[in-house]
Amino acid sequence: MKRLGTLLFEAFGKLLGILPKRVIYIFSDFLYLIGYHIIKYRKKVVFENLRNAFPEKSEKEIKSIAKRFFHHLSDVMIENIVSLFMRPAKIKQFVSFRNIEVLTNLYNKNKNITGLIGHYGNWEFLTTIPPYTNYSVLSVYKPLKNKFFDRKTFEMREKLDAIPVPMKKVYKVISGYEKSKQPYILGMVADQSPPKRDVNYWTTFMNQETAFFTGSEKIARRFNHAIVFTVVHKIKRGHYEVEFTELFENAGKTKENEITEAYVRNLENIIREKPEHWLWSHRRWKHKRN
Repeated sequence: MKRLGTLLFEAFGKLLGILPKRVIYIFSDFLYLIGYHIIKYRKKVVFENLRNAFPEKSEKEIKSIAKRFFHHLSDVMIENIVSLFMRPAKIKQFVSFRNIEVLTNLYNKNKNITGLIGHYGNWEFLTTIPPYTNYSVLSVYKPLKNKFFDRKTFEMREKLDAIPVPMKKVYKVISGYEKSKQPYILGMVADQSPPKRDVNYWTTFMNQETAFFTGSEKIARRFNHAIVFTVVHKIKRGHYEVEFTELFENAGKTKENEITEAYVRNLENIIREKPEHWLWSHRRWKHKRN
C-alpha cells in the first residue's frame, strides 16, 4: 500500500508538472475546501496563534486572515509538489528578483553571506537563486522522516543548483568553503521553534514571548558574514518576488543577539503587512518561558 501510494503521488506530481499555471491552482482551490472545511487541518492552532498575535483584531478579522492563510497554504503545498517534478526552467517562471544587486555588491566586497529566511510567502522558491549570482548557495535543511519526500526535496534543490546541507553538517561544510576561499551564501530558515533543550534566547515576537535559535547568528559572527534578510513576497498567484535587505556587513562586529533581534523585528514587520502569508499552522509558541 505504501508503494502504491508513492506511485500515485509521483504520477499526480508529474501530471501537475506539465499543466498550465491556471489549472494547477484549480487543484489548490480543491485542497483548500478539503483542508479548511472538511479535515480542518490544524484549524484550532491557526486561530489560537492569530488571536494571540493580534489581540486588537475582531473575531471577524481573525477569521478573514485565517481563510486567506488557508488559501495561501494550499497554493504553497501544490507549488511545492509541482516543484518536485517540474523542469527547472518552468519553476523559475514563478519567481522574480527585486534587488539582486544587494548580493552582487557584497560579492564584489568578497563577503560571504548568511541569508536569514522566514516561513513567509513560498520560501522554497529561494532555491532558484543560483543562476542569478556567482555565489554557491548552501540550502540548510532538516532531513525529513519520510525517505521518499526527503529524497525528492533533495533532488529538487540539486536540480536548481542549490547545495542541500543537513543541519548537523553545516559547520563542517562551511569550514570547507572557507578553506577553499569559495564564495557562498548560507541560507537558513530562522523562525522555527527550537527544541526546549536548545532554547537560549527569548524575545517578544508577534505579541508573545518567543524562543529563537541563535545558531545562525553564532556561525555568522564566527566567520564574519554579511547578514541579508531575505523575503519571498507573494505578488499574486503564481508570481513571487524575492527581496534582499542587508542588515549587517560585518557580523563579527555585532553584539550578542543583535543579529537575531534585527531579524525578528524585520520578520515581524513583514508579517504584519500581509499576515496571511506566514505559516500560522505550525506550533510556534509551544514552549513557555519559565
